[in-house]
Amino acid sequence: MVLQQPENTKKTSSEKRLYWIIFGFGVISAFIALLVGLLANEETNSRKIWLQLLTATVVFAYVLIFDIPFLSRKFSNKVWVAGAIIISGTVFAFSTMTGLYLNILQVPLILAAGQRLNNGRLIVYLSTLASIILAAAELIFWLTGWNKAQPDIQIVVPVIVTLSSLGLTLVLYMGRQNLVIDHYKQEAESKASEMKIAHEIQSSLMPPNTITTDNWSMVARSVPAQEVGGDFYEYIPYLNKIGGIAVGDVAGKGIPAALQMAVVRTVFRIEARRRIFPSETIYSVNTALQAERGFGMVTMLYAFVDPTTNTLHLANAGHNYPIILNERLEEVAMPGLPLGIAEGVEYEERQIKIAPGTKVIFYTDGVVEAINVKNEMYGFDRFREAIKYYQHYETHEMIDRLFNEISDFTAGAPQSDDITIVVLQYLPVTAKTDPEEQKRDLELMFSGANPLKNSDKSVSEIEMETESINWI
Repeated sequence: MVLQQPENTKKTSSEKRLYWIIFGFGVISAFIALLVGLLANEETNSRKIWLQLLTATVVFAYVLIFDIPFLSRKFSNKVWVAGAIIISGTVFAFSTMTGLYLNILQVPLILAAGQRLNNGRLIVYLSTLASIILAAAELIFWLTGWNKAQPDIQIVVPVIVTLSSLGLTLVLYMGRQNLVIDHYKQEAESKASEMKIAHEIQSSLMPPNTITTDNWSMVARSVPAQEVGGDFYEYIPYLNKIGGIAVGDVAGKGIPAALQMAVVRTVFRIEARRRIFPSETIYSVNTALQAERGFGMVTMLYAFVDPTTNTLHLANAGHNYPIILNERLEEVAMPGLPLGIAEGVEYEERQIKIAPGTKVIFYTDGVVEAINVKNEMYGFDRFREAIKYYQHYETHEMIDRLFNEISDFTAGAPQSDDITIVVLQYLPVTAKTDPEEQKRDLELMFSGANPLKNSDKSVSEIEMETESINWI
């Protein structure tokens, strides 16, 4: 049992003045008691009274010293304990002349020792030791004839010392614990408020969780393990349509991961607006992150939708493989190093033709690594089975069902990692067939982030080149 006190609990100036006033009264009382005790020659009882008063004054004055803010720093624990032992012995010696009941003054010394050394167990040990010594002294004094009172009567002194010490220790301990509890409550409330604000800021920076443009739709949901997390998804619009979709996971969780995630998102958004190809974008993001010292590992999957051919272009930096779902489930194996590991890493780019009605699922490792109360992981197999089971649901309802599955599996266990799922679907809607409208769309595409945007070539020439370039 340690008598703890919050580190930031400091004595106020009014408390300091109060300690000095009490100490001053103690010194004055001790001086008066000593003076009167020396002058009181008439009766022995008078000497006993003043001797007791002097002893009590010295004890309480000394006890106060340990808590005076100015003096407590000037006396080491060893010096203070040595002084306390001398005073304790003096009290015991005086008690042989005035009566052993004077040893009740051992109680404040015991409490002061425990509080100064910040050790509640010491109070218990000292009070027990004092009781044994006093009980033995009572018995020895009675057997030797020093004290005529019966031991069963005088034994009340050590009992009082023990009970007083333990009782006051409990009160003191509870008081200190209440201070500690209040301190940590305030600290927890402050941190909770800060985390809530951080959560609101991070949520406000996230892109919309539902987007539908023409014959493509995207639904996303991200649930951090704490108020803020390192998972993220990003949406890069292109010609007012769904263009690029990225899902990433920064190593760790909480505020450190959230801060790094903000950096990655910012770098990614800048690089994704400068180029179209996912492999080039991820390469540029990795290069930019290499300049950041001490940056943690980041996984990222980036997909770009070619609106003219309904082709999905993919590049992967160590992230979970995307899942193509169209009656059958297919995992697109795309190995690659995470971002921030090595410089100059080339990333493979895959092109996948997407048929109408096809869903593409992106997710973070928090999904498959979710742990239940039996310490079992949700795993890839359960996730695949759930995807197949809910594949015919609407996209937003499918995500709801998947999250419910994970929540039911982990019921009663704390969330171990951030969880993010993004579902992209190619809706079975009739595509544009007007050649003039297709040409206008093509011109708009090449007027955006494209190496040929400053070209003076005609639309027909651009169309011919695009067939051989196979750009997205």
